[in-house]
Amino acid sequence: MQQPDKAALRKALRARRKALGGFARHQAIRRIEAHLERLARGLSLTVVAAYCAFDGEPELDGWLRRHRGQIWLPRVLPDNRLAFHHADPPTACSRRRMPRTNRFGIIESGDPRRRGINSLDALLIPLVGFDARGNRLGMGAGFYDRALAQRRGRRPLAIGVAFADQQTEALPVDPWDQPLDYIVTDAGVIDARPT
Repeated sequence: MQQPDKAALRKALRARRKALGGFARHQAIRRIEAHLERLARGLSLTVVAAYCAFDGEPELDGWLRRHRGQIWLPRVLPDNRLAFHHADPPTACSRRRMPRTNRFGIIESGDPRRRGINSLDALLIPLVGFDARGNRLGMGAGFYDRALAQRRGRRPLAIGVAFADQQTEALPVDPWDQPLDYIVTDAGVIDARPT
């Protein structure tokens, strides 16, 4: 069986993600945040790299406001690596409080405090698509794959965040693709760690 083309799959899944709107989207996000809260509490996650929603990604603003630990937001560096900069949880993704955006229009922290990936408990990663084995499809630039490839020692958990209808049977996987440990959706949490 031929594997689906990543570009075509990405286009279809982005359209599906953007199509979820109104009250259904609001309810799905509330369920995602509730599942994420239980997972973070169960795993004692305090130092977390989050994201500010873009292009139809699930917003985590409610979870960010309630999080009692530290939040670090990714910043895209000129060499296309990610750096993680401190953000105040209650205002982490507020355009009014965090006016800095990157070349894609995604909110970034302007705080100079920075952390290395290996000092984080977890990274929350927005997904375009995913499968139950922890394979992920992102926007295509490879920022998170490069960041996750740097994990060493007590590696931070890679936690994907998506709407349940972004799941596919199987994703095409390239050698540089980095798998997820967990996936949090409105339908629940998928433990994708190898058994």
